[in-house]
Amino acid sequence: MTVHGRRALVTAGSSGLGAAIATSLRANGAEVFITGTGPHTGEVAREIGATGWAIADFTEPGAAATAAAAARETLGGIDILVSNTGGTRAAPASVLTAQDWDTAYRLLLDSAISLTNAVLPAMTATGWGRLIYVTSVGVVKPLPLLHLSNVMRAGVAALARSLAAEVAPDGVTTHVIAPAHIDTPRRRTLAAARATAAGVPTEELERRQLATELPVGRWGRPEEIGELVAYLCSEHAGFQTGQTHVVDGGMTST
Repeated sequence: MTVHGRRALVTAGSSGLGAAIATSLRANGAEVFITGTGPHTGEVAREIGATGWAIADFTEPGAAATAAAAARETLGGIDILVSNTGGTRAAPASVLTAQDWDTAYRLLLDSAISLTNAVLPAMTATGWGRLIYVTSVGVVKPLPLLHLSNVMRAGVAALARSLAAEVAPDGVTTHVIAPAHIDTPRRRTLAAARATAAGVPTEELERRQLATELPVGRWGRPEEIGELVAYLCSEHAGFQTGQTHVVDGGMTST
């Protein structure tokens, strides 16, 4: 499953799924450049052996393109893009503001478009590339309180599917990762929000989720997402493209 010698940009790579993906790509031989929004980004980059890193807030205009340029300069090119972001506000639709929607658009959809535009021409010119978009299971089954994510990430998934046939002849493949219930700080934050909305303790809500939403009976591990991405970026997955990979412990099968 080697990606030895490939150059990867992993956004939001300083924590959660992004860090797990960056770690897996690095362990499988890729050079990695990560972005993050906090001062710990550099520390994480050093821990995983990343070649470089940058602070980038994708809600700011131009931030995604600037991060891609920094990664390209550091790595000498980008063969793999893992477009990943933090989460959006969890709230009932009735309280969401125009600013909430605008921020979600810039964070999730606009950043994916900007990053793609920044890396795709060189990929098609060299005849090889991987475009990986980390979304959420909300792209196949909308999740409660996550209207911003459900809508904007659906656009990201559409981007990946729209590009698939167009760029495949140039050796570039596209994939959507649609996870749910992966044990990250984001999962725990969302569980707390749902528990508050339901008026129950978080521990009780989590027990219900494990019993009724997850046939496998456990939370997913971030490294399981990381290894999936490493596989999709390897030569072994060269015949796969335009797919949405649901990683949810059986949640959407029930």
